Formats: sequence, C-alpha cells, structure tokens
Amino acid sequence: MAQFVRFGVALISGVIAVLAFLRLGPGWAGWAALVAIFAVGGSIAEWLFRRLALPEQIRGDLEDRVRNPPS
Repeated sequence: MAQFVRFGVALISGVIAVLAFLRLGPGWAGWAALVAIFAVGGSIAEWLFRRLALPEQIRGDLEDRVRNPPS
C-alpha cells in the first residue's frame, strides 16, 4: 500500500510538472516550475512512504536500494 501511494504521488507530480512546463513554455519559468514540482513531489512521496510503511517495508526498501543502486 505504501509503495502504491509513493508511486501514485510521484506519477501525479510528474504529470503536473509536465503540464506546468507546457503551460509556461520552454523558458526559465517553465524549467524552474518543472524542477520545483518534481522536487516537491518526490519529497512528499518519500515522506508519505515513511509515514505509511511498516518498519519491515522500510528496511526492505533500503536493502533493495543498497543491493541495486540506480545506474
């Protein structure tokens, strides 16, 4: 459940970021909105995951990140 919420929030923030970028155009305001919305959305997604997940899920997530680092 916690991972689903994290994925959903990240997906929604990504869509909002792209829509804001398209609305503002490819200028500096569009890029600033895109980066800011991605950063805030990712932070909220991680915060919600930590609040909703059981300690075993958090530990498993951290172990998975250590074993399989992003490339």
